[in-house]
Amino acid sequence: MLPRRILLLTVCAAALFMAPVAIWAQAAAPAKAAAPAVDQRALDMLKKMSDALSQAKTVSFQARSMVPVRAPDGTWINLYGTSQVVMQGPDKLFASTGGDFAAHDFYFDGKTITMYSPAKNLYAVKGAPATIDAMIEEAYREEGRSFPYADILVSEPYAVLTEGLIKAFYVGQSEIRPLAGKGSVKTDHLVFLNKEVEWQIWIDTGDHLPRMVCATYLDDAREPSYTVEFGDWKINEAVTGDTFIFKNATNAAKIDFRNPFRGRRMGSPGRTGAETARGAK
Repeated sequence: MLPRRILLLTVCAAALFMAPVAIWAQAAAPAKAAAPAVDQRALDMLKKMSDALSQAKTVSFQARSMVPVRAPDGTWINLYGTSQVVMQGPDKLFASTGGDFAAHDFYFDGKTITMYSPAKNLYAVKGAPATIDAMIEEAYREEGRSFPYADILVSEPYAVLTEGLIKAFYVGQSEIRPLAGKGSVKTDHLVFLNKEVEWQIWIDTGDHLPRMVCATYLDDAREPSYTVEFGDWKINEAVTGDTFIFKNATNAAKIDFRNPFRGRRMGSPGRTGAETARGAK
């Protein structure tokens, strides 16, 4: 979302129960008096979400996406992706990604990064910085890509999400169908404008965790919006250290790290900052 990172992964439009038209009409109608550029309610809700994540010892969630990438001829193509993520801050992360993206598992243990391709039975290993924050920055700096959900993996999401903030306001409440379970979840719908990007977030009113984010970049009017849906949240559940360490149970062949998925639609195209998810172009 922002000059440093932004969440990007997605859900089909059908997954969102449409909020009553009256709510949006009321929010969009001209006010008698000029509304403040930054609504403190929106910031407070965003900060509560950030605290719920940054104060957790372990976090796991599912993500579902429809990520637009540009074909060589300039045509936009939507790629569908799914991810299962487990994090133990500040230095351990596991992510399993599939869908249209080449299926792969990502392991980070605070010392090394390992990528494993189940389909090819190949893996690659390289040294890594000591923290998730530094690892995400290095991934973008060296490879031009990162996790679409990088904003919620960092140690202080609020600081990242409010960098370069211009506007913020509270739209109202709406209900979203969860990725797992039945029924729906009530969310607070917030809208923000940062330098070069407009983004919206739906935060669960109960556990204060993100359920969906949508972002539109302003430096290219032709570029579609990106959206990410989150679900099946688990906070502070026990996680074994083996979760973050690759065990070569299939006798996979080891190859050079820069080559394992070259030429394939690897992972969820992402990037930190206002460029997030655009490294796939």
